[in-house]
Amino acid sequence: MRKFILKIEYILTVILLGSLVTSTAFAQTEMEAEIMFNQAKEHFDKGEYKQAIAIYDDILEIAPNNISTLKMKGIAQSNIEDHTNSLKQFYKVFQHRPNDVIALTGLGLGFGYLGEYEESISYFEKAANEKPNSIVIKNYDEFIQKVISKYPYTATEKPIGLEKEFPTTIPDWVKPIAKWWSEGNIDDTEFVSALLFLIENKIIQIPPAEIQSSSDEKIPDWIKINAGWWSEQQIDDEAFVSGIQYMIENGLIVVNLQEASQTQEELDHEFYLFERYLRDISKNISKEKRYIEFPNPSQDVIKKFLRDYVKWNFEEEVKKASGSFPDPTYEIIDDTYIIYYKVYINEQPSGLPLDHVSTLKDSFEFWESQDLNTNGQNAKVKFEITNLKHEANVWVTWVVRNLGEGVLGHAHLGKGVVEVALGDYSCDGSFQLYDVNSVHTIMTHELGHSIGLKHVNDKSNIMYPSYTPSYAYCLLSN
Repeated sequence: MRKFILKIEYILTVILLGSLVTSTAFAQTEMEAEIMFNQAKEHFDKGEYKQAIAIYDDILEIAPNNISTLKMKGIAQSNIEDHTNSLKQFYKVFQHRPNDVIALTGLGLGFGYLGEYEESISYFEKAANEKPNSIVIKNYDEFIQKVISKYPYTATEKPIGLEKEFPTTIPDWVKPIAKWWSEGNIDDTEFVSALLFLIENKIIQIPPAEIQSSSDEKIPDWIKINAGWWSEQQIDDEAFVSGIQYMIENGLIVVNLQEASQTQEELDHEFYLFERYLRDISKNISKEKRYIEFPNPSQDVIKKFLRDYVKWNFEEEVKKASGSFPDPTYEIIDDTYIIYYKVYINEQPSGLPLDHVSTLKDSFEFWESQDLNTNGQNAKVKFEITNLKHEANVWVTWVVRNLGEGVLGHAHLGKGVVEVALGDYSCDGSFQLYDVNSVHTIMTHELGHSIGLKHVNDKSNIMYPSYTPSYAYCLLSN
């Protein structure tokens, strides 16, 4: 029996002491907070979210605006389905760091769970702007878009003053300067001076950024290209401003934006409005009897799987020797062995957002396209799906049960049972589904064992024994 072993690379980088710790915290208190944070993480990783939240609350007594703690508390509350309070934690992060991807995604997820779908999409779109290649954000956004098309609803009106707006209209006289700069007719210093004038005189407002110290690095070419496109009206002001914000964040432009920051009194009032907004949403849900589909199906899948465990569990079959399965048939054509495998496919666990039978068919196509070798002869494989277990050379099933520490699948060598894990508990302590590409990789690897292939040392080969899957919905993997 072959096992596909997962190299656990779950690394949660936490910058505790530098994350907006209040000025009244003494060094000893900060050290205590760091120890407490690690204690909370131990509970969090085990899915003991209430114990973790209690410790996070103690940390926030010491440092009320600690970003790392607010995010972890928000995720923990989301995982116990306390979505209103989870939203509050993510919003506090958003107030200080409007570009934080986890906070933006958490806000999108929370509003999705409340059925406030337009608001949910607005945060997912902001998160996607910050991290365009995120699978997690893409999955959530696609899910919400589908729900809106099926179930129209009346959006809850926001309190006046809650929406953060950053006007980005830029005077036309800047466009010739941007064009000259993009064409190399003026140097970086002259163009940066023009930008500083605009920013410092509040002619344009830049959304808050996590400002770094000054840098001697060269301004990236893509920003110059953007400037040229903007000067010719091929992109809008907002897209151009994103390049300016990048330069500020990376220390290529040093500008004092402290005057534009909100006072604590303003932040508190904004948070009060946010809480009022959440209360209004709650009232509307009750009055409308709003239909809500939960954006993350992972918990629904694991609950249904455990309820009907025997239906998908092949544990007893896995214990059988592969010799109890019929041998695949073959014929020789032009000195090449054509080996025919009949495959029985078990029913998928209910509640899955995607049909992994199509994923399996992609794995079939992969192996059918490979030039193989058996007994010193060229070989090709062909697969045929059968509904009869007794005639199948390979039985395939998808599971969400724990296959063992870091184990992504099982397969008998040459013929027999193939098990493919659809998710695990390694991301945030709760069960989280893998993304489609990860399931496809695991499936293809295990199918390779079922046709007789062993592990190899080449990391680029599908039969390499170690693999780190990605998650479809886990916030911490974002």
